[in-house]
Amino acid sequence: MKPRVLLLSPDKALAEACAKTCEVRGALFEAAADAATARRLWQKEDSKLVGVLADAAGMRLEDRRALIGLHMEPGAPPLALLEPPVVPDPMAPTESVQTLRWPIEQSTLDALRGLDAVPTLFLTDPTLHVTGMLQARLQSVGLQTLIMETVIGVGEVLKQSAAAMPEKPTEKGGGVFARLMGNRPAEGAASSGFANFVVAPWKGDVFEAEVVEYRLRAEIPAVRVFLVTAMGPVHAAERNLRHNRPAFVPRGDFGPAIDLLLGRPTDDPRSQGRVLYCDNFKPSLIQVSAGLMADGYEVSAMMKAEEALEAAQTDRYHIAVVGAALAYAQHTGIELAQKMREHDPDLRMILMVDRYPLNTALQGVSQVVEVGLDDCLLKPVEPSRLKFSISRALERRRLLLENARLLDELKLTNAQLEQLNSFQNKFFATVAHDVKNPLTAIRGYAELLSWKIKEAELLKCVNHIMSSSKTLEALISDLVDFAAIESGKLRVNVQEMDLAAVVAEVRSRVQVVADKRQIEFQVSVPDDLPKFNGDPLRVGQVIQNLCTNAIQYTPEKGKVYLHVQRSAAVVTVSVRDTGIGISKEDLPKIFNRFFQAQNAQQMRRAGFGLGLKIAQEIVKAHGGGMGVDSELGKGSVFYFTLPVPTAPAGTAATPPPMPGAAPGLPTFGGPYTPPPQKPPPTKL
Repeated sequence: MKPRVLLLSPDKALAEACAKTCEVRGALFEAAADAATARRLWQKEDSKLVGVLADAAGMRLEDRRALIGLHMEPGAPPLALLEPPVVPDPMAPTESVQTLRWPIEQSTLDALRGLDAVPTLFLTDPTLHVTGMLQARLQSVGLQTLIMETVIGVGEVLKQSAAAMPEKPTEKGGGVFARLMGNRPAEGAASSGFANFVVAPWKGDVFEAEVVEYRLRAEIPAVRVFLVTAMGPVHAAERNLRHNRPAFVPRGDFGPAIDLLLGRPTDDPRSQGRVLYCDNFKPSLIQVSAGLMADGYEVSAMMKAEEALEAAQTDRYHIAVVGAALAYAQHTGIELAQKMREHDPDLRMILMVDRYPLNTALQGVSQVVEVGLDDCLLKPVEPSRLKFSISRALERRRLLLENARLLDELKLTNAQLEQLNSFQNKFFATVAHDVKNPLTAIRGYAELLSWKIKEAELLKCVNHIMSSSKTLEALISDLVDFAAIESGKLRVNVQEMDLAAVVAEVRSRVQVVADKRQIEFQVSVPDDLPKFNGDPLRVGQVIQNLCTNAIQYTPEKGKVYLHVQRSAAVVTVSVRDTGIGISKEDLPKIFNRFFQAQNAQQMRRAGFGLGLKIAQEIVKAHGGGMGVDSELGKGSVFYFTLPVPTAPAGTAATPPPMPGAAPGLPTFGGPYTPPPQKPPPTKL
């Protein structure tokens, strides 16, 4: 059952773009302008609804909340909200958590100064908290912050902050609560530096942050809560969907959003990669994390091995950088790397080992080789060296995943082609056998009528029936032969064959057609042709096909020559005409199945373009080869070779190697001169 994506949006341009994206990914797509219509489309049983895209542009806040609540109910399809590009305004009145993405814009920081008299809580992700990057950024613009290691008790702190502010700067040695219990400064007084901004770590998402905000607002109506995250929007959306929560992605990222709903791995186009960095040396942790984030990487920095292992098992990262000796850890660096790799085989790994003692460093390097990690670096690690190693490992990951994707696509394509070929062969066989019987009856009754009907007009109609049945019979024969070739079951009854007799029989049939078109048909056969091991019916089929094509593509009063020549190793049968010829562009494709040159299509009355392909396969089955030479507007020469038997009749002859030189062919348009007596090449 095909996956299906539903878009809730009145925007037709967005619907068209999403439809094209789904088509490329092999998914069905539907669009609904309102929620009621979208809800009705959930229940379709002819496809699997993998998720709903909802355009949040212009959506009312109550409708947005109702939609989110609906999709959080059990059994509801996943929801991805497409958020319009909005510049965060900290001063705007709101009753929900505002998300600020790192790095925070300077304009946003300037606006935060206006909240100096408002109890404000910053819930920050563990990386920004452990590195102190958010605190330093806030303090750089003059915002005093109170750092807490947990959200427990933050309500009491903010309540006291809302109730009182100091009248003057805190004296040296004063505690937090002493500052909180001070009096509010008089109007116009200088800023006291009172810490009205509280920063606390937060591992949850925006939905869990909403619960905290709701409880705080019940006690402190003026409180403002911000969720500050360094996680990219696509990464955050992926994590939300993994935990059965609605996802929020920028409106321009509808492509990655569709990939997430379809369960396809996707990356944030704005991110260089997701890095899980674990090191117990905090100065290095801060320096490296800040450098990587400045270069566009998403970094989750941790000092505890157990936290890093939990993060690798609950989230998806591209690369993990792990210290080999982590203080107070239950696992060594190599053990931690192994456990991470067991959970995610695509995770790239870099191990950092202590430089001293030397035997420990050598042991770490050898372990890296044994486990198959990407690199081993000696502490202290230069940031530039680490960045180079990370970029190289991520490139390797990208290539491996791309190869795996291409291999999966190739397998799928091969399976589809195999199914298509199987259907094609069955179709040809069915058509050939089911049509042949009634066609035989039609032809038989037409012949019977031709004997009994004396009226000229009726007899003319009967003759048309007989002619059309013969044409249809030839087409069916081509289908049967082609189906046999495709299945490797082409029948060739090898026996002693007289090539001169085969040519004579073909000549008698072709001469009638040539006379009708006033085409001069000349045949040249040497008297000393040997006996061959072959199928006279199949070889006659090849010669007749070449002669019939030559006559069909030669204008009236033209010339067609059938020439047989013998050399020591092969016998060459060539058919030359003064017809329309073949262009240089079409010449390499002339033996492809179903191919017909454009100028030939204008003259051809019926056919699938299988005759030359079938003729070539018949010649191959006899151990020979087939070739062509042509010039547009002057004519063509088709020829094939059969090996001269060197063993007694009834035994297989070994075909000689085909020479590589071009055969000496006549000049098109002039009198025919047989090519020199040497084996011509086979152009396959």
